Amino acid sequence: MKTLIKQVSAGLASTVGALALGLSAPAQAQSTFDVTVLAASCANCHGTDGRSPGGMPSLAGRPEAVLNAQLMAYKSDTPPAGTTVMNRLAKGYSDDELAALAKHFSQIKPQATDKN
Repeated sequence: MKTLIKQVSAGLASTVGALALGLSAPAQAQSTFDVTVLAASCANCHGTDGRSPGGMPSLAGRPEAVLNAQLMAYKSDTPPAGTTVMNRLAKGYSDDELAALAKHFSQIKPQATDKN
């Protein structure tokens, strides 16, 4: 009887362990993100690849630290004066996602006509 209980316990332990391993892989996959997918939403106002064709400022080629500081300021409880929608948009991203966006746009070569 004790042997049967040990076998059942060992079987349950290995099943629980396998389930835990199986659940951790999708959870890890969900925690990663592709910054180009995030950056696509910025194109609505700031142009493809952060190169604005009009009245909005271009993001391409701006210093990473500057972009990150601006994004974090928009996300803060006291966004910069004159902020329109950026304070609401920035709150939808994690700090890591905002940092990744800042890095992404800083690495894109600006257009010759951009005046960052």
